[in-house]
Amino acid sequence: MQKGFAHLSFIFKILIGIGVLILIFVGASLFSIFSSQNTPPPQITANFVNLDKVEKISKFRSCTGHVVVPQNEKESKRNMKHYLWEKEENRGADKVVEIYAPFDGYITLIFSLNDNEQELWISPRRMFANIPPVGMWSFSVEHIKVKDGLKTGDRVKAGELVGFTGFLDGYYSFDAIYGKIGLPPKKIDNWLSPFADLDSVFNHMSDEVFAQFQQKGVVSKKQVIISKEERDQNPCDYRGERPELMEVNSDNSWVELH
Repeated sequence: MQKGFAHLSFIFKILIGIGVLILIFVGASLFSIFSSQNTPPPQITANFVNLDKVEKISKFRSCTGHVVVPQNEKESKRNMKHYLWEKEENRGADKVVEIYAPFDGYITLIFSLNDNEQELWISPRRMFANIPPVGMWSFSVEHIKVKDGLKTGDRVKAGELVGFTGFLDGYYSFDAIYGKIGLPPKKIDNWLSPFADLDSVFNHMSDEVFAQFQQKGVVSKKQVIISKEERDQNPCDYRGERPELMEVNSDNSWVELH
């Protein structure tokens, strides 16, 4: 009988220990999430791509690609990120386009889609291990290959090489996103939105960085951003099964670089 009570007591202590660890993890997660709300949006102080290898950039709120909107659905049927399309001479599985950190910060999330395709998040503040930067304005690039050796929690400097695009033959662009992660993802028109909020990278660029885009033919920031009012008055539509958008006017979806 005494052995049985001792055994139960041991199990009880283990359960208490596990419960304490869970509470510590939940508390750390909540503290990290709440404190991130007060982190100001980071300014882009370094160009995040080798512009010499980019042919064109899709506009913020364009009707190209698939629907990308915040979870609160304050905007709908539009793409609130930028695609950067590689020049023809830089396309192919044996060629790369360099991707750089846009500001001093930390790698807060690396998500692998397959062996040659990853998503990288850079945030201005370090998060607890294995906790995504929920509620914090961050920079993300999708459809890239992260530089070997980089891992979650690493500090990066503005302008530091963090990855490459061009590994997927037949896929000639990558996505640049300025947004906040919101959990859990919300299904919107057959697409799971992971974003609590979204903005254009161009709204957070220093004048020095934007000057590099001007040298490539971008006249103003308004040229690469369709306002909410304009898009509401000229809504996008789907080209069949949602969430794929119908690109009815490519001139109003892309800005060509030279």
